[in-house]
Amino acid sequence: MINWIMKKSGDIALKTDVGKLDLSRLPEDVTEIKDISYADDNDPGHKLDIFVRMDGSKKPILIDIHGGGFISEDKAMNRMFGAYMAKLGFVVFEMNVRLAYPEWTVFDQIEDIDKGVRFAIERAAEHEGDTDQLYIAGHSSGGVLAFTECMLSSSPEMLADFGLKERSYKYKGLITDCGLMHFYKRSIAYWGMRKMIFPKRYKEDKRYRYLTAENNEYIQKLPKAALLTNSKDVLKKMTYYFDGVLNQKGVEHRLFEYGKDGHTGIIFKPYTDENLAVLKSVREYLIQ
Repeated sequence: MINWIMKKSGDIALKTDVGKLDLSRLPEDVTEIKDISYADDNDPGHKLDIFVRMDGSKKPILIDIHGGGFISEDKAMNRMFGAYMAKLGFVVFEMNVRLAYPEWTVFDQIEDIDKGVRFAIERAAEHEGDTDQLYIAGHSSGGVLAFTECMLSSSPEMLADFGLKERSYKYKGLITDCGLMHFYKRSIAYWGMRKMIFPKRYKEDKRYRYLTAENNEYIQKLPKAALLTNSKDVLKKMTYYFDGVLNQKGVEHRLFEYGKDGHTGIIFKPYTDENLAVLKSVREYLIQ
């Protein structure tokens, strides 16, 4: 019953969150291509949107994964963020995954992202994308998925453990925005979430350790990372935790802690002077 209530609350939250977006602020010079299927089905969880400012030049590619605790939300939640990252010079592939519970799990979502990224790379040239300049971002729970997807390109051993095909591409950088980067912490709430998003006996699954940053033996292969949070982000301590792990492991990264717009601030309002300045700084940091 509790699981059903959490799932239903997530569905309601999506409508509420999307309703908060001021779509009148979408940049006019950015083209938006919506609801492209990246798998051979018509599943909403296998669709992506593309944002690009076409000007005849090659552009870095940004894969972006939405949040929602793995069980809710949709790429529509990140629509403003995708548009403004495109305005800053990226080709953005805003991606859905099949939502966890009751049928799918986080491991299924990781396979979805693998399919979506391969699809995006195959078609990147059509949208002025440079496949040698590949970046990935994730908001909230999407931060965990983005981190895992990024690491999969850094380790053939990890890729084999997930049963995924070999890759010819690697990521140049990672962005976590208000990331749920300590989702395995001990508490009743997070125990309940893990019961919903993982299969039974998940701790015995060799794939699980890769999702927990401190236990990922290949983490030193992580590319440059930008960690975003702010004073009103309810998960800011999780970003601090991830920052500490990266410091301990000697991974190049930078913590961007600015503003007080809350957990969804920069994805809902990337156009404010402060948030736009942060995004420009992130771009400059990652692309040097």
